[in-house]
Amino acid sequence: MKTTRRGFLQSVSAAAASLPLTSSVIAGTRPSNTSAASSNSAAEVPATLDLMERGNHALNGLIGTLDWETVPEFYFRTVLAPPTFVHDAISFAACGPKYWEALVMMRAMTDSQVHRDMQERYKQYMLSCIEEDGLFYCKIGPQRPWDKSSPEDYANIYGQGRMIRALLAQYDYDGNPEWLARAHKIENKLAEIAIAKNDYIYYPNQPGYGDVFSYPKSGYKVSGPLTGPEANRADDYFGIPMYLGGTILPLVRLAETSQDEKSLELAAKLTRYLLLPESGWMPREYTHGLTPADHGEYRGHFHGHVMALRGILACGVATNNVGMKEFARDGYEFSRNLGIGPLGWFEEIAGKHSHETCCLADMVSLAIRLSEAGLGDYWDDVDGYVRNHLTEGQFIDLEKMKGMNSNLTADQENLLERSIGTYCGWGNPIALSPVLQNCCMANGAQSLYSAWDSIVKFQDATATVNLLLNRASPWLDVESWLPYQGKVVLRNKQARRIFVRVPQWVDRHKIDCRLDGESTAPRFLGNYLLLDPVRSSAVVTLTFPVHEEVRTFTLDEYGPRGEAPKSLGTYKYRVAFKAATAMTVTSIEGDQTTTYDRGKLEVLHTYSAYQDRGYLAGNAAPMKKVQQVAMTKVIRAW
Repeated sequence: MKTTRRGFLQSVSAAAASLPLTSSVIAGTRPSNTSAASSNSAAEVPATLDLMERGNHALNGLIGTLDWETVPEFYFRTVLAPPTFVHDAISFAACGPKYWEALVMMRAMTDSQVHRDMQERYKQYMLSCIEEDGLFYCKIGPQRPWDKSSPEDYANIYGQGRMIRALLAQYDYDGNPEWLARAHKIENKLAEIAIAKNDYIYYPNQPGYGDVFSYPKSGYKVSGPLTGPEANRADDYFGIPMYLGGTILPLVRLAETSQDEKSLELAAKLTRYLLLPESGWMPREYTHGLTPADHGEYRGHFHGHVMALRGILACGVATNNVGMKEFARDGYEFSRNLGIGPLGWFEEIAGKHSHETCCLADMVSLAIRLSEAGLGDYWDDVDGYVRNHLTEGQFIDLEKMKGMNSNLTADQENLLERSIGTYCGWGNPIALSPVLQNCCMANGAQSLYSAWDSIVKFQDATATVNLLLNRASPWLDVESWLPYQGKVVLRNKQARRIFVRVPQWVDRHKIDCRLDGESTAPRFLGNYLLLDPVRSSAVVTLTFPVHEEVRTFTLDEYGPRGEAPKSLGTYKYRVAFKAATAMTVTSIEGDQTTTYDRGKLEVLHTYSAYQDRGYLAGNAAPMKKVQQVAMTKVIRAW
């Protein structure tokens, strides 16, 4: 019997009564989708890091790296020297929906009206790829001549999860129940084609049909029984954690949004599969005395494993499974050491001297969610990630981009302009490769949103300031003079009490706290300074000395996966920090003349990083006049 939209929503509501979701999943006020998009006011503010500005750049990068011709598919490969945009055979299968989700987030973050027509074209194109069975397919045929990876249309499993996330973001933005209905249709098909064994499910890796872990439109071509993890064992280095582990989070988010018991049950079964040691948590080198598979340790693809950790954490929080939550926390703390944590520079593959923005994006989100779940206080990590490589790894200097080229044509200059706001694909800590992979574009933009959204939270008349970064919000505005000066001003609008998270580098005994100009003794609850009560128009001014420190980091690079990886060299970096901001990063050991390119593309130029931050060295922050935008729409960004 056909279910009407009203009937569908009623069935979802009925299921909610028995759904064993914990309050931590559904805590917070549901964002209104009918309120005004923003409120505006003129102000003079410090000209310091503003994530909304970065969001506008990211919006340009997202729109600019779409194909503006007949099929508006995103270009997976962007090369800045010489400027070139190239389609990829299989990446749309997993990454196409990321662009939709990121575009929605950037609109909610910036309220920009630029190129909305192109965003609508992309949304309609994505919807045209969803078939009657509910799945998102890559079409094989003349309309997409760059993809000959399969004899027929195929649906990537991870791509279905990313499509659910895109649909949920769109639902948060406009409240249209159609998006929830589409997400549940994908979920139902995922449940139908899953392979069940014991108390878990998984999906087979069938070669010859598009990307790994893809479902051909005519159904799986399985010539014999699949017997569990060993069927996919050869791909635990990347595919299982990335493509199956990355599908957990969307299912939990769907359960959270619609209170659907089936979504959570499916997510829990897939999580149990991902927690099996043979699904990816068995590094061959580790400190004896512990079992790495019990603590989220791994070798191989960083982004894949940390994406899996994000899903495991979400499932653990939703079901109040302490083991899952601790596994995710342990895995995060292990991952934080694979690179230079305070910079947010993480190894693309464990033991390899190369960065990928997707890795950083995962760490931003995972650190935020662990902190919000009460599993630790990782706000200092987030602050460093955002101020350093999330900022430095974004291409925004057009003249610098042009400087990597000579004799640019008008078309090439146009490609560079379209590339402003994109994110680096590879690079070492002081030089970014001009070869970009635009999975990083979408993930980098989403992590910008996650960080911006977490600066200020508001619930039950309480404003919580987690990061001392600039943000105008409907509840309270934050104006930060960091890293120039240890000064932050909070302009209250709605809060009756305010919590302010104080970074670990601040000497609490030297904080001067003033409420409406009057000195007040700061009170602390853990790492948060508490102000209670405060009037609705109160102005809070915090001043404190800025800590400066020089630190040295040593990175060892190892060869390919094997029983006994070979050491390929040691790299040392000296980093001068001013508060959480890296002022300079200097190589003191190791060859830094080129960046790693996977051997596929020759790197003739690099884009320097941390070499142009001298303007931050002063002790007086410059000011600027702006039209502040206080956005009210909230996209849930687990």
